[in-house]
Amino acid sequence: MKSELLWDAMEHIDEARMEAALEQMEPKPAGRKRKRNKLKKGIAAIAAAALVIMVGTPLLAAESPAFYQALYSVSPSAAQFFIPVRKACVDNGIRMEVESAGLEGDTARIYVSLQDLEGNRIDETTDLFDSYAIRRSFDSVGTCSRVSYDKETGKATFLIEITAMDGKDIKGGKITFSVREFISGKTAMEDIPIELEPADLARRETTDVLTDPVTTGGGYSWEAQQDFGVSIEDEAAMEELGDKLPKTVLLPGESLYSPMKNLDISAAGYMDGMLHIQLRMKEKIKLDPHGFVYLMNEKGERLEPYCTVYFAEHTESNDLRVDYGEIMFKIPKEKLEEYKLYGSFYTAGRNVKGDWRVTFSL
Repeated sequence: MKSELLWDAMEHIDEARMEAALEQMEPKPAGRKRKRNKLKKGIAAIAAAALVIMVGTPLLAAESPAFYQALYSVSPSAAQFFIPVRKACVDNGIRMEVESAGLEGDTARIYVSLQDLEGNRIDETTDLFDSYAIRRSFDSVGTCSRVSYDKETGKATFLIEITAMDGKDIKGGKITFSVREFISGKTAMEDIPIELEPADLARRETTDVLTDPVTTGGGYSWEAQQDFGVSIEDEAAMEELGDKLPKTVLLPGESLYSPMKNLDISAAGYMDGMLHIQLRMKEKIKLDPHGFVYLMNEKGERLEPYCTVYFAEHTESNDLRVDYGEIMFKIPKEKLEEYKLYGSFYTAGRNVKGDWRVTFSL
């Protein structure tokens, strides 16, 4: 039955969709017209046959993620044609449902909910953890954020906002929203005093260092931006600023302080006119442990980090990867006697994986 539906779908693909796919699949020869009518159906038939052979059963294209991804890279509109319209789906005991959708000028707003049908893996801290994708056949930018949690129903609701790139009104079309994992059960410890003296940390030996670590990003204070003559609005300059981050970080060692599981201070010392404090984050790609520290004196005046360098120890398995954030404070060593160390730390309690995908028309 599914194979018959697939062939039927092939027969109803309109000329514009096939034209777009062909234009992207192969270059157009100069000075000559191609015969497309038979070729269009031929390519579609070959694609369908390849799908059946590839997966071993006559599934629709939508049921083969690899096929769908390949087709979407060739022609978004054609890929959306193959996806059956579904307003809800269930996987791993979690139901994802489109609650409502509406258009207002160049913006579409869609509310999608997640509900655990088997337990309590969804709560008020549920985070899609940047694992979502918003597929659409028109040029646009999209965002997704949690807006509410209903304790009685156990539903966490997310708002998807899609804005057309050209500023014109969105006339409709299909949207595919997918999620591959989420985290929940988050714990936060905010603005807590850390039982380490900044002045003592500055007196630690800093001979054990890493030069040119494999960085995964960086952060810069307003002072750092001013020192290098750039502003956050200048994206090109900010990218160049990343090249100016310190190239030497402390060698990770034994834990000096651990506020919560999978998160600890793994090194500290004074180097190049700055106090370095290194955070070690285990299972970051699974539970997102992270945090930041700052200095504060008796007057309540805070000293924020000058910059932060993020790097990671890469292993054969991502599950064993360890991430680090080296936080640096630009302050004379003798001034550290006036300050205490504080921090805020966060982590999730669970990670739930699945394959949730809903497709609907605006």
